[in-house]
Amino acid sequence: MNSVRTVFVSAACLARAALASRSRASAVESTRARTTSPRMVALLRVALVIAYDGTSFRGWADVRDAALRPALERVLGQPIHIDAASRTDAGVHARGQVCAFDVERAGMPPDELAQLQYSLNQLLPPELSLRHTALMPSGFDPRSNLGKEYRYALSIGAGARDPLQRLYEWQVPARRGAPAWDEEAAAAAARALEGTHSFGALANTPRGSERKKEIDPVCTLSRVRLHRTGRTRLSVRLTGSRFLYKMARNSVGAIVRVGSGLDRKETR
Repeated sequence: MNSVRTVFVSAACLARAALASRSRASAVESTRARTTSPRMVALLRVALVIAYDGTSFRGWADVRDAALRPALERVLGQPIHIDAASRTDAGVHARGQVCAFDVERAGMPPDELAQLQYSLNQLLPPELSLRHTALMPSGFDPRSNLGKEYRYALSIGAGARDPLQRLYEWQVPARRGAPAWDEEAAAAAARALEGTHSFGALANTPRGSERKKEIDPVCTLSRVRLHRTGRTRLSVRLTGSRFLYKMARNSVGAIVRVGSGLDRKETR
């Protein structure tokens, strides 16, 4: 499924609501001093909601290291470490990726926070945008979030391939002699993924240092739905608390195999 292009949403609406409520309730806590050296340093926790076209990026690490962090360090004048709600693969797009960082500051009034957003958007490349900023409690971790949602755009069948959309949807080719697309079977396969299961069979082995870690394969997907968005176009949405490495991508691949008749016997 190398041609799959996803739209990743880190529960954007819920995240923005959570950021706003926590920001209002915890403006004082966010400036709590922490001992990071023999002297006391006031660290301010700042959360960002960003969007990006992932076509030219090699995943979240590239977004962070090649674009976002250099801009932050240029504006703030100090080294910055960024935590994100989740990682994305090469070619994956984001509408609401939540991330956070600490900055050595005693405080940041609303007009200065707005200025930070303006300045960053002037420096960021056109395919990356900062949509929202908020001050957060000192212990805020974007990985402990309200949930994540992955959206896959699909075009199905002969004549469905639109070259102008090739970077933003998986264009599933029509196979000669293959059964007709069965949307009912695909929808049933999507619903079968809902609930708490071991998703180890739908995950890839992590890369690098994480390869040696023992990872719990049990995840909970609260909602997996297929939506018709056009005559030949569909959208698959997967919402859950956590996802294994490439689990969302492989889950959509399994749904498409069932709808295409390749694994249909397993769901009937």
